[in-house]
Order: sequence, then C-alpha cells, then structure tokens
Amino acid sequence: MNGHHSAVILAAGRGSRLVEGRPYPKPLQPVSGVPLIVRVLRGLEGCGVRRVAVVTGYLGDVLETRVRKERFSFRLGFIRNPRWHLPNGTSLLEAADFVRGPTLVLMSDHLWSPRLLAKVRSYPLGREEAVLGVDYAIGRCFDVDDATKVRTEAGRVIAIGKSLASYDALDTGVFLVTPALLSALRRVSGPNGCSLSEGVAGLAESGRMRAVDIGDASWIDIDTSAACAYAEKLLRDGSLHDRPTVPAAAATLAPVTSQPA
Repeated sequence: MNGHHSAVILAAGRGSRLVEGRPYPKPLQPVSGVPLIVRVLRGLEGCGVRRVAVVTGYLGDVLETRVRKERFSFRLGFIRNPRWHLPNGTSLLEAADFVRGPTLVLMSDHLWSPRLLAKVRSYPLGREEAVLGVDYAIGRCFDVDDATKVRTEAGRVIAIGKSLASYDALDTGVFLVTPALLSALRRVSGPNGCSLSEGVAGLAESGRMRAVDIGDASWIDIDTSAACAYAEKLLRDGSLHDRPTVPAAAATLAPVTSQPA
C-alpha cells in the first residue's frame, strides 16, 4: 500500500503545562469540546489516510480507552513507548516497523488545515529523503518563542532547533518521512533518547531533509491554555476547519501491541 496513506501520531508525552493535575494526558485536552487527538485523527480521515499508528506513553491506557470510543474509516493501532519521558524521537523509533515507505508523522498537540497536510503529503520525495512543512510567515505564529525554528536554503532544511539564532521559517510539526529518518534517529539515539529535530538535523547534514512552504495554510501548536483558546478562535473562523466525514460502521482497532497492517 502507498505509504502516503499511512500516518504516525506521536502522543506519548505528558504535556504538564496544559494538563497538570488532570486525570488525562495532553492529547485528550478538549478543544471546542473535542479532544486534540480526535481532531487530528478526523483530519487524517478527511484526507483519505488509510493506516494510522498512535504512539502512546503517559496515561496511555486512558488515551486508548477514549480513542476506542470513536469510529474511523481507517485502520488504527496503538504502539506503547515505555520511555515516554524521553524526547519525541524515541517515540518515532518505537514505530519504526510501521514506517515502510513515505509516511506522515504528526504531533498529537498540533492542529492544521487540510491544505497544509495536502502540501506535505504530495511532496515528491526521494527514496532516502524526508520533508517538513515549514511556515515562512513567522510573525503570525501564536508563540514564536516556543516554536521550533528552521533555517532553509534552496528548498532544504539546513538547521533546526528551538534555540536557533538565525532562522527563516518555523516547524509546523507535519512531516512526510521515509525509513531514512529512522536511520538518522538511531545514529543519534542514546541512553537519553533523541529528539525528532536531532534526526532531522542528521538528514540535513547530507542534504536529504527537504522543506515545503505551507503558504497561508493555518496551524497551531497547543502547549498552553492560551494557545488552546486561540485554537478555538481559529476553529470558529474556519481557519482550521475539519473536513466532514461519515463515521465508518465500526472502527478497525488493532491490539495494543500490534502494528496496523
């Protein structure tokens, strides 16, 4: 099956700034009454994705129980990351067997318009490349200080990091990757795990990390209650519209330890 129809959602972290003291993990934070991760899953469903793996960790049982109440038209499975407290590249490595070809990688706390996903998903990747959707309109970002910065050149990522001093774009958290990114993550992973940005930087060193301009497509990273409120505003004005879908007759849910086929 075409890997462009597959997606991994990283949903293992704690998200203490947004949900500290609450009995659920960050991906279940309601945004206009709908949990963040459900909005992400519905967005994928509306775009025709057929296979989704959700990497869980902190309060993973709570997250899985809630998501199983939904019905989706795609095949859905859960992958546990026992080292969920380590950086997010560690979560993607847990899903290595799922990434067989070009596969979307998404954050469970980022919302985006279908147009943004379409731009990344349709990028013509080489076999050993990956691509990141980047936003050059830096001034419109809700929280630039907290955003991951990117420096690009001729359509390639050449540097990435939250504390990058010189940058021209922001990381939207929407990737299309090949197993090459997993190999880059393995090279930098150690006892303290690895971040997705470290893997991206590894590919960038060899000129294999592409950047695609998302144009005026909307997105937001929801880390605080203020960002959550702003996301609700974007939903009200239609910037982050969810494509309507008809729920499937029954969800296809693989066992926790299995990989979606």
